[in-house]
Amino acid sequence: MRPPREPEWITDQGGEAFAHVYRVDAVLHDDRSAFQRVRVIENLDFGRMLILDDAVQTTERDEFIYHELLAHVPLCTHPAPRRVLIIGGGDGGLLRETLRHPIEHATMVEIDRAVIDATLRWIPSIPARCYGDPRARLLVDDGIRFVRESGERFDVAMVDSTDPKGPSLGLFSSEFYGHMAGLLGEAGVLAVQSGSPIYQQDLIAMVQRHMAPHFRWVRTYLGAVPTYPGVFWTFTVGSQGRDPVGVDPEELVERMRHIPTRYYLPAAHRSLFVPPPFLQEAMSAR
Repeated sequence: MRPPREPEWITDQGGEAFAHVYRVDAVLHDDRSAFQRVRVIENLDFGRMLILDDAVQTTERDEFIYHELLAHVPLCTHPAPRRVLIIGGGDGGLLRETLRHPIEHATMVEIDRAVIDATLRWIPSIPARCYGDPRARLLVDDGIRFVRESGERFDVAMVDSTDPKGPSLGLFSSEFYGHMAGLLGEAGVLAVQSGSPIYQQDLIAMVQRHMAPHFRWVRTYLGAVPTYPGVFWTFTVGSQGRDPVGVDPEELVERMRHIPTRYYLPAAHRSLFVPPPFLQEAMSAR
């Protein structure tokens, strides 16, 4: 009788000395694109998981938290968004949440077609039917080049990227944020993921510093994404027209009345921007 096979584990390293570890119950997809290794695995606790290189990008179990926070906060900050730009977001979750709003058009620019295809085949619940929505346009292209060269105008833009390395590095630069501001109108809003408040405080400070010359208000807000190292996660929003913290709560309730959510609450919108003391101290020291 053969001994039981030792389970395989995936290690998603956060800081230099800690990581999240996930058991691989099944490998559904494992391939390498021109940009990165793309895997979809099955895990008992989190369901199907999208892994890019060695970093967990999203899972069936908790994807809604990240996507709701990155979508609804900037879309509700703008008084009346019509045209939306998404850079990255190949799993489709951010586009799905964006299309819940009564916008006229959404353009999504993703550099790696392999991410789109893997998610559509193996985790279709995340994109759902977003690519079939007549308001949506999908471009497989370099988002940095698109933002630099496009003459189109948008009301809200969101960047759903991996950490600042490889093809994502330029998405965190002051130059990129400046080009983004140029595509947005007088009430324009940009939101990005800005890393962990536990082990990426330098990244949060860098995003704030690089956004500040281009936007009237720059605010960082928090959420809890269980499968991201450190669990706590930050997002940073730059706004030209109004302060994201000052949006009228009654307006938020009305605009979200017919949009189903599982994490984002209009009543909690303002509290998302209240940093815990440890993060406030860390940011003031930078």
